[in-house]
Amino acid sequence: MIRYPSSLIFFVILFTGISLYQIKHSITKKEIELTQIKNNIKSAQSNINILKAELSYLKRPDRIEKIALEKLGLREILPTDIWNINDLVNATNILSNGENK
Repeated sequence: MIRYPSSLIFFVILFTGISLYQIKHSITKKEIELTQIKNNIKSAQSNINILKAELSYLKRPDRIEKIALEKLGLREILPTDIWNINDLVNATNILSNGENK
């Protein structure tokens, strides 16, 4: 017959073994999750680098100029298009006072 303290030690050892197994199992699951998260981070960083390269390609000045001239119908700025600020002030004064020159 097993004595009372011996059965207590048996249950403590059994409880410890089960607890260690559960801890090991949860740690393994967490390691798998960590690996997946690291892979997601690497994938996101790769996508960011690709998007940065595409953005720099799209922001090329010669490409933007071509689109502005051909598709938007804009034209280059001529020296006659640049006004003197005094002319603008005079024009706003004339328009606000209703004067005609």
